[in-house]
Amino acid sequence: MIRSHRIALDPNAQQASLLAQHCGYARVAANWARDEFRASWFTGDGKSGEWLSDMDLRKRFNAVKFDLFPWCGCLPQAAAKNAIIHMGTGLDGWGDYCKARKRGEQPRKVGFPPHRKKHRKMAYTASNGRNTVPVDGRKIRLPVVGWVRMREALRFEGDIGEVTVSKSGQRWFASIQVHTADEPAPPRPGPTVGVDMGVKTLAVVWDGDATTEVANPQALASKLKSLRRLDKAIARSLNTHGKHNPSKRRDDLYAKRRQLHIDVANLRADHHHKATTQIAKRGGTVKVETLNIDGMKCNRRLARAISDAGMSEFVRQLEYKCGWYGTAFEKVDRWYPSSKTCSACGAVKQSLLLSERTYRCNRCGFECDRDENAARNIQAYTGHTEPARTLNALPGPARSAGEERDVETRKSHCREVRARSVKRLPDSQPSWFDYPGP
Repeated sequence: MIRSHRIALDPNAQQASLLAQHCGYARVAANWARDEFRASWFTGDGKSGEWLSDMDLRKRFNAVKFDLFPWCGCLPQAAAKNAIIHMGTGLDGWGDYCKARKRGEQPRKVGFPPHRKKHRKMAYTASNGRNTVPVDGRKIRLPVVGWVRMREALRFEGDIGEVTVSKSGQRWFASIQVHTADEPAPPRPGPTVGVDMGVKTLAVVWDGDATTEVANPQALASKLKSLRRLDKAIARSLNTHGKHNPSKRRDDLYAKRRQLHIDVANLRADHHHKATTQIAKRGGTVKVETLNIDGMKCNRRLARAISDAGMSEFVRQLEYKCGWYGTAFEKVDRWYPSSKTCSACGAVKQSLLLSERTYRCNRCGFECDRDENAARNIQAYTGHTEPARTLNALPGPARSAGEERDVETRKSHCREVRARSVKRLPDSQPSWFDYPGP
């Protein structure tokens, strides 16, 4: 089992300067590999050229690195090697996406890897294989940098795998992968739990007896006033002195804004880790609905609140922690109408506005909180016997698990308009641009 631990480092001034040089070396190597691949593949005559793998890019870089970058002789080659490997992984993902499009599929969009910008994200991978970066208590030995103090000891025991050093704000961190000898946890008995995700309340958990609500931390909303104040100060400085006339005061404002975003991310991550750990330790089975987060963000009135909630990260943490503690994890079909279905009689509404926070069934008279009703349905979900997209088809009846259910006849003109298909224009890029070779 592979586990990772992110630990804050405490380097001195000389070590911090060396870490920054390593990050710059990794950035330069990755950008060189991207440009070399682009020059080799996009020939400019409308035809595809030679596809370079990460191994080809590494061989070419090693042949010219001392001529192009003579200052890299004192830096370890693992920083550039891993940066090119990661760039090759991104190029392979882009190639797989283009191939899927040529086959007529509609996969998740993967763009061409962009340039790594200076001071935007400072990180590099220091390891060159297993156990190449030793850890001794609260110290870690990085190549060239030497022994660096850590703020805490490593929590797991095993072989040290990939070690990635990054800078967040004014602090350095080391993300350490540990290949442990632990066997997968045995199944832990417990109740079947249904988890409904939302914005007003981050998660509503129903275990068959009681309902537990996980509050939304609203980390960004709590810091939004301070963030706006800093943005206005930066805008005034740019308007007064110009973009190309930097100053120390403006740099301090940028640093404060970066630190504010880091605080927001830390608040959200701390809340998610605590909540997901408590749910995963219950045992039994955890069922979570599958949401189209990117599609939900298309609503401009809710996009910021949805992003602030961090629902995708919540589900991701819950999935791997259930594997840690022996809890079964199941994702409910995205097209299952959990919010529109009555958890008492099974009737399915054809229209349910977002403003209706209380679910009222017109068939049996059952009333319940909207999120709790959805959590009950997710907890009782057993699968479908017919295609999921036909569950909520209009105006036909809905079926679930082989049982026919009545559908209310209430319709709205708005729902009918939204249900119509939208014709999309073809892409304006030439066909050869995104076609990777074999």
